[in-house]
Amino acid sequence: MVNYSKLGYSSRADYESAFYETLLETNRTHDFYVDWGKIFGKLEDTTREINILNTLVDSSDVENDFRKIILEHPKVISVLPSILAIREKNIAVLDEYEMKCLKVSCSKRSPSDIGDIVDFSEKTGLLNLFNNIRDLKSYLMGVEVGLDTNARKNRSGHIFEKIVGDLLKKKIKDFPDLTISAEETLNFERTKRLDFVIHKNDVPKFLFECNFYASSGSKPIEVANAYIDLNKQIKEQDMVFVWITDGFGWKKMYNAFHEASTNIDFVLNFNMLNDTIYNLLDD
Repeated sequence: MVNYSKLGYSSRADYESAFYETLLETNRTHDFYVDWGKIFGKLEDTTREINILNTLVDSSDVENDFRKIILEHPKVISVLPSILAIREKNIAVLDEYEMKCLKVSCSKRSPSDIGDIVDFSEKTGLLNLFNNIRDLKSYLMGVEVGLDTNARKNRSGHIFEKIVGDLLKKKIKDFPDLTISAEETLNFERTKRLDFVIHKNDVPKFLFECNFYASSGSKPIEVANAYIDLNKQIKEQDMVFVWITDGFGWKKMYNAFHEASTNIDFVLNFNMLNDTIYNLLDD
């Protein structure tokens, strides 16, 4: 069962109340929404190609002009997937009339034949786009912002890990015998990479995993069950497992939280970690 007395709580009920009352509503920092550095970097890498294709804006014969451009500057085809808001450089497309798969390569190393590129660009509406925009770079910036939203899920997890890691690094400064590492791999019944490991006198002692759940679902329950088993393995090696988990998703998963805190010694949200970490590390 959760070691609530070690953390400074008077009872399990007191501990559970603290958990639910101090959950973070969101972990979306200002850096969550758009990775502008990545977007500007991608556009900067293809500035020359973008400027060349930009000459097609308002072209009176866009297909022939496009053909001339890729003959003289074949590297511009690497930009075509971005115009279509996809990341793949090797594109498969179904010809619905002949019911066969056609493959088009927009790779700099092995581009498709010019005829295939022109035909693909015409049929996907890519060429028609140049008669409907004023500037390709501005258009692509909007596309990249849209594509970047797909990376938000990963950023969400990394952001929560970062704020937990920053807190741990700050707090252990008061313990001269403690050091911290991130993404360290240790061996139990199988190899496991931990989000953070705090070493005491150079020996792994406190092992942390971090998860944030904005909504309820099956994933937190699966993770909780896996961590129950992991907690047992870690205790057998005289180390301490700490699960830092947060988010309003837990408000609708009381049974899962109760099960986890019944079988894991330390299940804390971020605010609880901040309030109790000195008790936790005083071992």
